[in-house]
Amino acid sequence: MFQTPLRALATLRPNVPAVVLVASAVSTVVFTSTPFLIPGLADSEGVAVGRVGLISTLQLGGFVVSSWGAGRLFRPRRSVMVAAILLGLVANVASGLVGFSALLPLRFLAGISLGTIAWISWSEVFGDDDRTGDIAVIGPVVGSIASPIVASVIDVSGPGRLFFLLGALHLLPLAFIRTARFAAPHRPRSERHRPAPAALVLLLALGLLTLGGNSVFVFAGAVGAGDIGLSPIAVAFVFSLNSLASIPSARRRGPHRHAGFWTGVTAAMAVLVAAVHHPVVFVLALVVWGFAFWMGVPAAFALLARNSRYPAERAGDSQAYMALGRVVGPLVGGALYELHPTLLGVVGGGVMALAALTFSIVDRRTIAE
Repeated sequence: MFQTPLRALATLRPNVPAVVLVASAVSTVVFTSTPFLIPGLADSEGVAVGRVGLISTLQLGGFVVSSWGAGRLFRPRRSVMVAAILLGLVANVASGLVGFSALLPLRFLAGISLGTIAWISWSEVFGDDDRTGDIAVIGPVVGSIASPIVASVIDVSGPGRLFFLLGALHLLPLAFIRTARFAAPHRPRSERHRPAPAALVLLLALGLLTLGGNSVFVFAGAVGAGDIGLSPIAVAFVFSLNSLASIPSARRRGPHRHAGFWTGVTAAMAVLVAAVHHPVVFVLALVVWGFAFWMGVPAAFALLARNSRYPAERAGDSQAYMALGRVVGPLVGGALYELHPTLLGVVGGGVMALAALTFSIVDRRTIAE
């Protein structure tokens, strides 16, 4: 099973610093764990699934705060990286020792650690399109390997042991810290420009895409286990297939087009995942979702660049809007799931369909101009 992702991992360029690869991998494992932790914690703590979804919201909130604010408060130094790693270690180990109420602020702290590590690591490849493209595949590769391992740990030992494992993983980037170049020259603060009207519309659409998508995806594990009746291991393998399907589209080079079409396909899959409670449909929908999502997002980024006078500024804005959607999505998804999983699929997919329609309209106007 692991041969395909490992072959993809072997294709990465050797000039990508190891600390960037390892830090990206650790972040992926933590975020991959969230859909499995939600039903696991709901069972072990006796808390409603929708309320447990707050751990995803707070973790992403911490990630947003630190990834946006770290660059404004600090310079990329080894001391900052070490502090972020130790914060992640403490927050995750402590998460395995406390009850649900104390867990919530700890997941926010874990998100701060993840966001700071990501900011420092990605500064190594900022502005290098080739290396950035190679890093993009780390998420699907690591996700496909991590999903069954995470599910097995929860199934055998419970969520607490998984938190201990996640804490230990934060030590791995420390072993490669000497390979990172943290002496980046200080850049003078340049004037910021407002996005053009079309670019602003596209940024809002990107936020809708992640809001609708995350509202469904975070609770897909609960749908598979609780509503369809799949075992935790079976759900883990389905998530692995989702990640594997993402690899060819994440690695794809060349022009990226048809953001509206591919986002529309992803929206349809979101409806099927949550609204049609059949194991075959569940598996196929998540597989197609993985491929279509990573066809659509790069195409949306390319469309945004074509509609921006200052594309470099919009690149940062796009990450902020998408991160905000990922924060709000689990809150919306948790409330909808508690009402009915089918309602979750229809609303989540509908929000994504609105994003797809927006991409298509802007794309047609761009071509016409």
